Parts: sequence; structure tokens; C-alpha cells
Amino acid sequence: MNLLRGRGPILILLALSSGLTGCSSQDRMKTAIVKGQVTYKGKPVPNGTVLFIPSDQGPSATGELQKDGTYTLTTYRKGDGAVLGKHKVVIVAMEDNSDKLPEQRNPLPPSIVPDKYTSAVTTDLTAEVKDVENVIDFNLREEKKR
Repeated sequence: MNLLRGRGPILILLALSSGLTGCSSQDRMKTAIVKGQVTYKGKPVPNGTVLFIPSDQGPSATGELQKDGTYTLTTYRKGDGAVLGKHKVVIVAMEDNSDKLPEQRNPLPPSIVPDKYTSAVTTDLTAEVKDVENVIDFNLREEKKR
């Protein structure tokens, strides 16, 4: 199985979204605070990134997963949230191998969430950001075997 197959689109999207933070204040779209928790099999996902991609136009928002699975999104400046409206949601979380010696590390650690959530093409996660403080949790489920 090619490990990069499902992650290529997300890596491109993350790179593109990081370039949008330099927009002038006149170009900025209204955002609202978005925070929440990501769990898989009932346990917090302890590291990774949450990406909200607007269904309409607008910049993406990203948030780093904390050890307890919580995240807070950023679009333009730390903690400002995501643009209002509907979003497709991608979650990328890799096994942490920072405690291993460099020669023991896998160059591309395995995903700790099902692959379908790691790509904008395959994710079925969605969220709607409203003009309030949004708390949006994701309880990821294992893919059913066919």
C-alpha cells in the first residue's frame, strides 16, 4: 500500500492554507471561534492537525491537536477560528515517534486515525461554523471491513 496516496492532497491543502494568513484586513472574511475534541475508539487523538475547508470560497482554518485531543482553529491569527459557513473537515494524525532514535524512526509514521479522514477527497466529516463560539467535536469511527 502506498502510504502517501491518501495524504498527498492534505499536504498540498495545508501548504496552501498556510499561505493565506498574509491577507490584508480588507480581504479578510468574518470568522468565529471554533474549538472541540477529536476522539477515536473513545480515546483522545493526542497529536495531529484538524483542517476546515470552506464549501464556498474562503481560506481554510487549521488547529493543532493537543494531548487531550482538543483543538482550537486559526485562520488569520492564533485562535480566531474559521470563516462562517459549511466546511469539509480533514484530520491528519500520525503515530508520534519523537521519542525514538533517528535511525529507528519511520520516515512516514503510520496514521493513528482511519485513512478516509486524512484526505479532502475521502473524508465524510463536515461542520458548519456559525457566528457564535462553536464547539465541534469529532468521534471518529473505524472503517467497516467489506
